[in-house]
Amino acid sequence: MSNKSKRSPDLPKAAIEALRHGNLIEAIKVVRQERNIGLTGAKGVVEAYLASQPALMKKMDQVLATAQQRFVRWLVGILVFAAGVAFLVMQGR
Repeated sequence: MSNKSKRSPDLPKAAIEALRHGNLIEAIKVVRQERNIGLTGAKGVVEAYLASQPALMKKMDQVLATAQQRFVRWLVGILVFAAGVAFLVMQGR
């Protein structure tokens, strides 16, 4: 028989809060500091926790999708602005 528990690993409250905000890297940092373990170990702990929490995983996916949409909008805005500046510079010649 295996002595491993089937329940989700406990995470520090700060790590859980970071995950709720979609910040996976911050959650891993917190776990590393609190448990004094390496990057790979902390990443494994956080991923195991996420695998056991489908609602939190769905929320993280939503946060990441929103961030990607905002980035694309920002990038399009910058490109439109740059095209406008380039147009004005070319008109000035």
